Amino acid sequence: MPSIKPFKAIVYNKEKVKDIARVVAPPYDVISAAMQGALYKKHPNNVVRLILGKIKKTDDDSDNRYTRSAKSFKDWLDKGVLTPDEKESIYVYSQEYKFDGRYIERPGFIGLMELELSDSKSVLPHENTLKAPKADRLSLMRSVRANLSPIFMLYEDDKNEVGRILKNAMKIKPFIDIKIDGVRSRVWKLWQAPAIEKIKAAMLSKDVFIADGHHRYETARNYANEAGTEGSKYTLAYFCKLDDDSLTIFPTHRLIKDIGALKTEDIPAKLKKFFDIKEFYSTKKCIEALKHLKRHHAFGMYLGRGRYYCLKLKEAGAAEALMGEGSKDWKSLDVSILHLFLIQNVLAIRDEDDNIEFVKDAGEAVRAVDKGKFKIAFLLNPTRVSQVKKVAEHGERMPRKATFFYPKPLSGLVIRKI
Repeated sequence: MPSIKPFKAIVYNKEKVKDIARVVAPPYDVISAAMQGALYKKHPNNVVRLILGKIKKTDDDSDNRYTRSAKSFKDWLDKGVLTPDEKESIYVYSQEYKFDGRYIERPGFIGLMELELSDSKSVLPHENTLKAPKADRLSLMRSVRANLSPIFMLYEDDKNEVGRILKNAMKIKPFIDIKIDGVRSRVWKLWQAPAIEKIKAAMLSKDVFIADGHHRYETARNYANEAGTEGSKYTLAYFCKLDDDSLTIFPTHRLIKDIGALKTEDIPAKLKKFFDIKEFYSTKKCIEALKHLKRHHAFGMYLGRGRYYCLKLKEAGAAEALMGEGSKDWKSLDVSILHLFLIQNVLAIRDEDDNIEFVKDAGEAVRAVDKGKFKIAFLLNPTRVSQVKKVAEHGERMPRKATFFYPKPLSGLVIRKI
């Protein structure tokens, strides 16, 4: 992978900000309008004002969300709300949470990662990116000239070389220890040169995978090519081990608006040729059945009026033959089968962004159909970590919204000024 190095982070001054939990935020791309408003009210120095400032009707070239972010960043530094660390460090970052009845800890570290300014070879993405979000992030970076949020990276550590160093660093009291929405976040400063050099050496031989932050990674590359400075050739990244035991991926469910001339009552019969179908009468029962089939290609489907179905693909070969180009690993993704086979081929439904919406909560998906806003809700099992790795290694990109890694690394714990 590209080289990594320690840095002097910009952090919140605890003498000015007594409760760090009030000033951090999720990554910008998961912040809804309602959440943005709540974070604005939570604290006048909440990092949301930097990463996702509000838009005003009076915005112009000299006064807009980007210039206001830059002004806030400078003001907070000048007033000592934000302050630079004294020593270059790598920041050990652990998130603890409860999922499926068990407690999980995901340790990792935050450092600077050298950008690959040509085609990426050892930094492996798995999602496609869109122009609008990259333009938005580039405007922010040009204005603020800082990495406000870390890109979420995965690396393999079969021998636990890095893991042992992180575990040793976590034996002392963390300098940040907060709990938000059931997730405990702790951060330690690792500044000792021998430990840092061991991490740097261990990471050099590894490929790394982008879990979250594809738009920010490509934006950082674009900014570096544009700025041409030494500092711009690095970006802020959070690294954690590619491990099924500590990584949790949530599914993203699909809502279909327009099904053309197709009638919902005819859909089960059309699917029967390719899928084994069982009918259920509650969201809970349908989701439970879906979980039991997580090693198969299976989907939940809700058609309104209490009609739930669990669909299990009969023959993977039948689907693969109609899915066009792509590796076997890519064609074996549930999201690929759902979009390219079930939606487009079997049901002949228009698979475009204006006809499909994505939601994290199955109950929300069901309610949206019941309200008449959508005709079908498709419920999915989560993509597995091993599948993300295989698809990325092929140099392929997953269908949109294929992964939702949980929990997201918080923005505002450490900031890097370029």
